[in-house]
Amino acid sequence: MGCARENVGQDKNDMGQLKIGVLPVEDTMPLLVAEKNGYFGAENLQVELIFFQSPVEHSNAMQSGELNGMVTDMIVAALLRDSGLDLRITSITLGVTPEEGRFAIIASPESAIHKIQDLKGKSIGISYNSIIEFVTDGLLKEDGIDPSEVNKVSIPKIPVRMEMLFNNQVDAITVPDPLVTFAEFKGGRIVAQDQKKNLSQAVLLFNKKTLEENTEAVEAFYRAYTKAVEDLNNNPEDYKDLLIENANIPQPIAEDYQIQHYPKPQVPSEEDVNNVLEWMDQKGLLKNRLEYQDLVRDILKK
Repeated sequence: MGCARENVGQDKNDMGQLKIGVLPVEDTMPLLVAEKNGYFGAENLQVELIFFQSPVEHSNAMQSGELNGMVTDMIVAALLRDSGLDLRITSITLGVTPEEGRFAIIASPESAIHKIQDLKGKSIGISYNSIIEFVTDGLLKEDGIDPSEVNKVSIPKIPVRMEMLFNNQVDAITVPDPLVTFAEFKGGRIVAQDQKKNLSQAVLLFNKKTLEENTEAVEAFYRAYTKAVEDLNNNPEDYKDLLIENANIPQPIAEDYQIQHYPKPQVPSEEDVNNVLEWMDQKGLLKNRLEYQDLVRDILKK
């Protein structure tokens, strides 16, 4: 079930309203800052941030037309596009550089796994057909390991994945930050992380109808968003409480957890999108042949 928060502009009729679906994760921070600082209102734009606890409900809401846009990842975006929903990725929210939005394979503190080669024949808790599996495969291949050489175990819920790791029910798991930091805090060992090669991007997308019929609102949205990114990067500590309240930061690491660097809005590269589409195609996840232009629109390019 989504939970809505509204930011009403000075003149309701100027730009109309955008409904954006979000999850309680770090990717959402620029939107929260733009809302908190009144940047949407300053653009005479109403933006309603609708929070979802479940990624499935999040996608369903986009598919059913309840949302104009959403913050998600490229796998979800491609699956929605493949299902017939006419949408376009308009920017990356995290992951322009490998340092932004870290994912890692973590080994149990009690395991004998110290390096990625030790994972051969071992179990890794992941969620199938997801950005988690895509990153896992990418990290393994980077070190010359075929993904078929490990035993992937489907554990869709991240809290359960963490619990099973520390109960030694799986040898390793793949998770994103802040869970990477939390797993380290609890004694887990980072075996591999995507900070050398850029494997994961969080993205913002809009349905095609919104992009074509409400272009001015989307442009106003991005003006507000860009200001929020500048605020976040210039004064990250000012927004620590906002992060803790909205991004599921585990309490034991909350005080010391570092706010990410957020990129100015830009579209993902053709290479990064094609890597995702090729992986999905090889796994038989796509019914249709998708190209870069089917999935991405650079509305910010002047």
